[in-house]
Amino acid sequence: MKTKLYADGEELTLEYNKDGDAYEVALNGKCQRTQVVASRDGAVTLIVDGKPLQAYVVRDGARSLVSIAGLPYEFNHEPPKQSRTRQRGAGGGFEPEILSPMPGKILEIKAAEGETVEAGQTLILLEAMKMENALTADGSARITKIHVSDGDLVELGQVLIELEPIKVE
Repeated sequence: MKTKLYADGEELTLEYNKDGDAYEVALNGKCQRTQVVASRDGAVTLIVDGKPLQAYVVRDGARSLVSIAGLPYEFNHEPPKQSRTRQRGAGGGFEPEILSPMPGKILEIKAAEGETVEAGQTLILLEAMKMENALTADGSARITKIHVSDGDLVELGQVLIELEPIKVE
């Protein structure tokens, strides 16, 4: 089976075929042998080229959010629309929401609604897979909404904080 995915404006070709109890998977022509060991509620345990791998997958309409080894990825199932623009700050990389990169537990919220934060400032400490992850601001911003509290359990892709960019003069 062959499908197109889109990530960061790039078109990706994903091909996969069942081969016994495993799959031959190729992303943009790079082939790997993959076996699904377990799958439950979006958590998938795989054996990829003989090595175990844990992944979390959440489908949200025309996009899929995937966390592999603690790294978040977003894939769209439709080509990007030219008319849609993302809110960007002066540096060109501002994201207006802090999303959970993986399922986990909020250890500490290190900012408050209405507070002004700077690029690189830690906003939330998230514990996931026995590791502490610091989630930071992309740029100067004001926190408009915090959706979680200390101790909350969160899912992959869940909105944790909403930000509004502040122009730096």
